[in-house]
Amino acid sequence: MNSTTPVLTICRFSLAFIWIYQGIVPKWLGPHADELSMNMLAGFTPEQAPVISYIAGTVEVLLGLAILRFHQQRWPYAVSAVFIAGLYLFTVVMANQFLVSAFNATTVNLAMFALSVIALVELRRLEVGANRTTH
Repeated sequence: MNSTTPVLTICRFSLAFIWIYQGIVPKWLGPHADELSMNMLAGFTPEQAPVISYIAGTVEVLLGLAILRFHQQRWPYAVSAVFIAGLYLFTVVMANQFLVSAFNATTVNLAMFALSVIALVELRRLEVGANRTTH
C-alpha cells in the first residue's frame, strides 16, 4: 500500500498539531481558566481541576504523537474522532457557554472531527487501491 497521500499528510499534521497544542498550551502551561471551569463542571473540585488538566493534556499530547507515529493505521484517527465527539458532547450537555465563545468548541471540534474522518476515508481508499493492485 502507498503509505500516504497529500490529503492524508495534511490531516496527519493538522490533527497532530492541534492535539499537541491543546495538550500543552491551555492544559500544561496553564491550566487555562476555561479548562479549570470545564473540569469543575464535570464534577471535579477546584483542587482536582488542575490535576485533571495535566492528565488530559498528557492524553492529548500522546494522541497527537500517536497520529504522527502510526499515521498509516486507522486507530489513531478513529480515537481522535471518538475523543473529539465525546468532548463536544460533554460541551453541549455540561458546558454549553463554550459553544458561542470566540474560537468556540463547535468550529474547532467540527474541524477536528472532519479531519479525522477524512483521514479514515483516505486510508480506506488507499487500502482498497492496494487490494486491487495485488489481485
